[in-house]
Amino acid sequence: MIWLLDNPFIQYKLGNMAPTKPKPPVQVIDSFLTQQDILSALVVWVILEGFSFILLPNFTLISGENKTLTWVLISAPLGIIGSIIIGLCSSWLQYCHVRLHKTDPKKKFLVAFANIGSWLGLAGIGFPLIMVGLEFWLLIIHGIDS
Repeated sequence: MIWLLDNPFIQYKLGNMAPTKPKPPVQVIDSFLTQQDILSALVVWVILEGFSFILLPNFTLISGENKTLTWVLISAPLGIIGSIIIGLCSSWLQYCHVRLHKTDPKKKFLVAFANIGSWLGLAGIGFPLIMVGLEFWLLIIHGIDS
């Protein structure tokens, strides 16, 4: 019975409360989401890096005698920058969905820009896979004996 008295409509009818409009919930941009996405992307990149440039050349599945250091030096900045781009673009997408109204003309452009940025970040993280795929393709084209 007490829960009825907590109802704002009942409070208004009893004269205990002035009519007020309910406040919309405050939506805050979560920086933890950005940090989590950056760390997740970095972990995926490190796993791909180890698998592609350490494990596969050591099992001689791809030739990597003198190319491994070059691949790692190229892949390191691409992976780190790619993971940062993914984190920032996820934060940007969250901002667009929380703060911009769906009829805002800029929203479509900003969401498309963030999606393109996310794909570029994924390309930076996936660089080890791209290089291993290229090595396998060259191995198939030129043969195993070459």
